[in-house]
Amino acid sequence: MKIRKLITTLLFLGGVILLAYPNVNILLSDHDQTIAVKKYNDKALHYDKAMVKKEIDKAKVYNKSILGTEVHDPFVPGSGVVIPDNYNDIMNVASGIMGTLEIPCIDLNLPIYHGVAEKVIRKGVGHLRETPFPIGGKGNHTVLSTHRGLPEAKLFTDLDKMEIGDEFYIHIYNQILAYKVDKIIVVKPNKTEYLKPIANEDHVTLLTCTPYGINSHRLLVRGIRTKYIPKHKAMITKKTWPKEIIILSVLIGALIVMIGYKTVKKVRSRKNEKIS
Repeated sequence: MKIRKLITTLLFLGGVILLAYPNVNILLSDHDQTIAVKKYNDKALHYDKAMVKKEIDKAKVYNKSILGTEVHDPFVPGSGVVIPDNYNDIMNVASGIMGTLEIPCIDLNLPIYHGVAEKVIRKGVGHLRETPFPIGGKGNHTVLSTHRGLPEAKLFTDLDKMEIGDEFYIHIYNQILAYKVDKIIVVKPNKTEYLKPIANEDHVTLLTCTPYGINSHRLLVRGIRTKYIPKHKAMITKKTWPKEIIILSVLIGALIVMIGYKTVKKVRSRKNEKIS
């Protein structure tokens, strides 16, 4: 009888943990992203001005070198292009993070990495390397992309909630570039003409798959450069907890649910005994 109760208890506890697993994964992923963003932004305040200028200058040279390069869909295998060999060496002084993307309206703050390899866009935002580095400038059209709807990470899941006029921010070293959403469109993967640069305009497009769970099309949220006004910006300052605390909290929560379930079961059993 005791063994049966133990098995029942373990199965119940396992079921609760299994149900909580996706949310725990998202919490852990969010924790890692928040830490990465915080480390980058904290270090950016102390970077040597000469070093920052050198990196920005290298990015400008790169941006000029890829003018006219065709943009390819980041989610289609084998659709990459040949790019300069030094791509990964540019703006790479912070453990592979070139900057951070902040979207206040959907409470999102993600690190920006080089390229759109699968391992990259599962932990942050990837930069399409056939588009300019996100340093701003007329005639530039940077494309940043990542997944949505992953069970283990939020990423661009809420990108479809953005509206015309919303602002997002690119943090590059000690600079903050502001962009106001001026176009939201859903297109087929091969419709990359919407990612082409426009003369005398500075754009950044956020790209992800849609519809949710089907991923047959691409959601493009384009922003045009606007003046950065600090009072319009609300920095995301999420409190970060150690991973061990998150996991322990889930286990304690599961235990509380189990105890509550067993208590209710006992009370009902006693009531039934009295009635009979």
